[in-house]
Amino acid sequence: MVAINTNPGQDEELPAWREKGHYTFPILLSGDREFADTTYGVFGTPTNLVLNADGKLVFRHVGYRPGSEKTVEAEIRDLLGLDPFAGIEPAKTNDAAKK
Repeated sequence: MVAINTNPGQDEELPAWREKGHYTFPILLSGDREFADTTYGVFGTPTNLVLNADGKLVFRHVGYRPGSEKTVEAEIRDLLGLDPFAGIEPAKTNDAAKK
C-alpha cells in the first residue's frame, strides 16, 4: 500500500494523521492534483486503486463513508483467493480497468 497526497495544504498534517491511525505505509507527496489526475485518473479523494499481480487496474473506489475500507479489503481478499467477509462481497467492477 502506498498513499499519494494530492493536496499540498495537508502536507504538514500528514505526520499526525499517520500516527493517529497507526499507518506504516509510505505517503508520497505529489505537489499537486495534476499528477494523480493524469497518471492515475484520480478525480476524487480518497481514491483507492487495487492492481493485480500484472499491474492491471482491477478495482477503483472513490470517496469514503464508514465501511468503505471493508469493501476494499473484500476486493483484496478476493484477489488473493481468501474467503470473503460475512455479508461483504467484492465489488467486481469490470469498468475499473477502463478508467
